[in-house]
Formats: sequence, structure tokens, C-alpha cells
Amino acid sequence: MIGASTSFYGYYGETVEEKVKKLINIFKGANIQPYIQIGAGKNNSEYNKLVKKLNEYSKNDQVVFTIHQSIWLPSDDFYINIASSDKQIKESSINCIKKNIDFARDINAKNISFHGGYATDKLSQIHEFAPLDSHNSITYEKAYNNSINSLEILKDYAGKETKLSIENFNHRPERRYLYSQVKDFKKLPKDIGVILNIGHLYYTEKKLKINSYTDEMIDSVRDRIHEMHINDNDGTEDLHKLVGKGDIPIRDIIKKVSKGRDMPHLIIEAHKSRHEYSDNDLIELSLIHISEPTRPERIGYGGVCV
Repeated sequence: MIGASTSFYGYYGETVEEKVKKLINIFKGANIQPYIQIGAGKNNSEYNKLVKKLNEYSKNDQVVFTIHQSIWLPSDDFYINIASSDKQIKESSINCIKKNIDFARDINAKNISFHGGYATDKLSQIHEFAPLDSHNSITYEKAYNNSINSLEILKDYAGKETKLSIENFNHRPERRYLYSQVKDFKKLPKDIGVILNIGHLYYTEKKLKINSYTDEMIDSVRDRIHEMHINDNDGTEDLHKLVGKGDIPIRDIIKKVSKGRDMPHLIIEAHKSRHEYSDNDLIELSLIHISEPTRPERIGYGGVCV
């Protein structure tokens, strides 16, 4: 399936229900079954009312939901970091994901993805869409130990019915991001999947100046990939542009991922206000109807199937 994230409308402002409803209308306009990822953001809704509304969308509009990060935060300025050495932050981060798991069960979402953590105790952000800044750095060894411990706890909590995935990060040693290099994913516990972010792949390949990076990463995690974040950039920054608005060979990457397996679900993760897009841009540039999901050559650029 091809889908889109509520993060298209930003992390704040409108309610989750409003963002979901807008995406449903976009999918209908493109004649595609709605596959919607509830992305990171502030939740303005009472839990039971939100669950009821989303289940109505599922029933009436055949919406399939998936979840990324969490809208269940202890405060507006809290950022999830399951790799923190600060006991309270780590426990709060685990609890945010646990609430996501409960949320997924209540709206029948099967996939939950989130960030594997940072080699720091605390995170902050200056403004929406800005990179997270790290504070109180810890060693990478300690951070990975913390992350793996958290993942084992979450895996046990999720059980067999909910698939958990972490996202490949940009290579940002100055910001203490984890899980950005091929060797990092060898640390993942069994049964933890990957949501492969194409924009992060391309940015990291250019930053590391290793032409084989993307191929090596795909070969390393192919069997773990449950979903893919589709966005574009020019290699200088993680821009989260729509398909065809950057330099990433998106179709080639999807073909490589799909070699020897079914194509994972594709989720458009672009930022509307950051790039002054319209809802129609999302339809024309990215939400192309994939009539045969296992054939990546059906992905379109600029509204044309290629």
C-alpha cells in the first residue's frame, strides 16, 4: 500500500482527527484506499473520543492506520529517547511507546515505528521541523545498551500481534543520533523491524561519501523492513520534500528493497508548510495509484507512472 503521514500538516495546530480527515479526502481524490500514518505531534483530543472517531473512519472509509513516534507525551516539550541514561526520561519514553501499543490495539493498527534513540540524556528543539538538539551526552556504547534494553521491554509488551520498527537515522554524530550506519543494525533484538527512511539514506550516503552505503544498508536490513518513509532531498539536508522535488533515485531504491520480497508499505512523509505545498501537490507528486503493489516500477513521478 501507499500512504501518507499526518506530519504533512505539521506536529501542532489541527487535531489528529482533522489531519486524518484531510488525508482521507486526498486519498479519495486519488482513488486510493486510505493508508494513514499517525505521526508525531501534539494530541488535543480525549482518548476515547479519538479512538471512536478513528474507528468510524476505518469502518466508513476503509482506512488502514499505522503509527509513528507517539502523540502521548507527558509534556509539550518532551522528546522520546529510549536510549537515555536518565531514569525518568527513559521510563517516560518507554511509557509513551507503550501507550502507542495500546492505541494501536484500539484502532487495529498493526505497525508501530519510532526512533531508536540518541546518545544523550535530554533533547530540545528550537522550532517545528528543526533538528533535535542533544544535551548531557553519554557514550554510544551506553546509549545502545539503553536502547536495546528498552526495545526488549517494548517487544515483550507488544507481543506477537503488533510489529515494532525503528527508523534509520541521518548520520549526525554532532547531534548524537543512533542507528545510522550499517553496523548499528546488527545490534537490534530479534523481531524488531525497520522503517526505512529514503531521505535519511540519501543524506547519509552523501555525508559519508560512501557510494555503496545505500546498497549495503538495504542488504543489511531488507528482511526487517515493514514500511518505508518516502521523501526527497538534495543530499545537503533532510528536507522532507515530496517525490520528484529532490535528487533521490526513489524508484531505484524501492526496486532494490523489493528484490526477492514483497514491496513494503510506502508512506509519504513530507512537510506541507515547510515547503509551501498544497494538498493537490500531495496527490499529483506522490500518491500515485499503485494497481500492482509488488511492482515498484508503478511508482509515479510528477503524476506519471514510469
